[in-house]
Amino acid sequence: MAKVVFLKPYLETDATWEMIRTSSYLGIWYIASKLKQKGHSVWYLDEVIRNNGIKRTSLFQTELEGEQFQESPLDISILEYRKEKNKYFEAHTPEEFVNKYSAFQNGKIHRTIARTGNSIEETLSEVGRISPDYVGISLISTANLKAAIKTGEAIHNQFPNIKIIYGGHHVSALPHQFLKDNPWVDYIVIGDGIEIFEDIVEGRVKDKIIYQGFKPMSNFPLLDMDIIKETKYPADQEYSYPSFGRKSIDFMFSKGCFRKCEFCAAGGQKDNKVSFLDWDLIDEQLRLFKEAGIKELIVQDDAFIFGGIKALSRKLAVMKKYDFYWQDSGGIDFELLTDDVTNLFIEYNTTGTGRLTGMYIPFNPRFWNRGSSATETMVNRYDNHFNNLKRLREEGNIYVFTSEIVGAPHQTRQTITQDIESHKQMIREGYLDTALTLSATLLPGTQWYDNFGSSIVNKNDIPGYSLFTTHHRTENLPDPRIIEELFVLRTKELNSIQSTYNWQTPFPNSVWTYSS
Repeated sequence: MAKVVFLKPYLETDATWEMIRTSSYLGIWYIASKLKQKGHSVWYLDEVIRNNGIKRTSLFQTELEGEQFQESPLDISILEYRKEKNKYFEAHTPEEFVNKYSAFQNGKIHRTIARTGNSIEETLSEVGRISPDYVGISLISTANLKAAIKTGEAIHNQFPNIKIIYGGHHVSALPHQFLKDNPWVDYIVIGDGIEIFEDIVEGRVKDKIIYQGFKPMSNFPLLDMDIIKETKYPADQEYSYPSFGRKSIDFMFSKGCFRKCEFCAAGGQKDNKVSFLDWDLIDEQLRLFKEAGIKELIVQDDAFIFGGIKALSRKLAVMKKYDFYWQDSGGIDFELLTDDVTNLFIEYNTTGTGRLTGMYIPFNPRFWNRGSSATETMVNRYDNHFNNLKRLREEGNIYVFTSEIVGAPHQTRQTITQDIESHKQMIREGYLDTALTLSATLLPGTQWYDNFGSSIVNKNDIPGYSLFTTHHRTENLPDPRIIEELFVLRTKELNSIQSTYNWQTPFPNSVWTYSS
């Protein structure tokens, strides 16, 4: 039997524009659970959280010009930097803030990077203690490419007999380039690795690039709670609506999506579809969560309300059976927010112990509203659903929030300012609690990247591939500093009438903090 370590590397994030988030990686947790069922020995190392890594952050100043990259440490804590930056944000205009904090200065890209989690030396020490046969590294986000490569290469150099396996969104999008740049990597898994990992660790796979594609949830096992037990995730995960001290966990009733959004990697996956977990497995999984002390579920489905009222009723019923609090973080389709769906959500909060606490309902750009205000076109087209936002808040006592993507390829300054005013009106009139600000990101594997990738200022700007950092220009917004300025403008305008927290924005205006 093989010994396998699954690794989530430390984080490198832009300290000006991005938050530090804590989440378990469901993909490698599922794979680890399946291998353990087959008798293999598995370890799950979340280097952002393990050994209280979330409390250890150091700052670096980086400079990028072409392929030339320089890095120098900063003698300031992340808390001091945030305090100084946010104080300047509050006191100055968007133009003044961008002049001081823009990533784009004098033809170069300057970023203040927050490095959070266990050091590579600490990771090497733990890997050496375990002495595994294989290390699987999850590279979900392109923005953490450097950290993932540095960690994997360090393991390879110190323990050359360990086989290194990479998977995740970035390597699935650019496998040949990734392997060319990192020839020491033993295997790259394209798509879902749930079926192939057993073959890899049992020596039945010889190819370096292994194509898997989309796998249905019928192939996925129960998540083994013992695998993440020693990680000691905080009760409140710092990427969602707070659970206010209730122990929480990510969960998905389904995987995949029925839309083909241009900005999403799932939309570019040819065989992507909605696939549901078996009902008996769902029931047993929630029982195991309950037994482990979990009180709140953070639902991450891309298509939670897809599948009809009967399926939704059944999901709610099994959560109510175990008295779970829950929230939706994956995004509820406004197009599907009918009266019947809304009634079910409100009904959940009128009986038993558990409650639906928070719901993310984004007004994302679609093919049919390209170049127009996404919010206004959505609300006008689905005006019968609009009042359901207010009903969720007033009748269900549910925290309802949305977002706006700033810097989308077909946006104009006018459509962005239209959405600012629309969201302000919706908050004032009780339809929303909060409207977040995101930056358009051209992620590898998406149609945006394929069609507009040439507008990225420098493709070596790895921290720029984030939902909160600007890394490109558009035809209508030809200077990336304009996109940054509109990001700041929108945030300032909305912060004047809403409360925001660290998980929502790099410019929070609430003093509320997470429990440890």
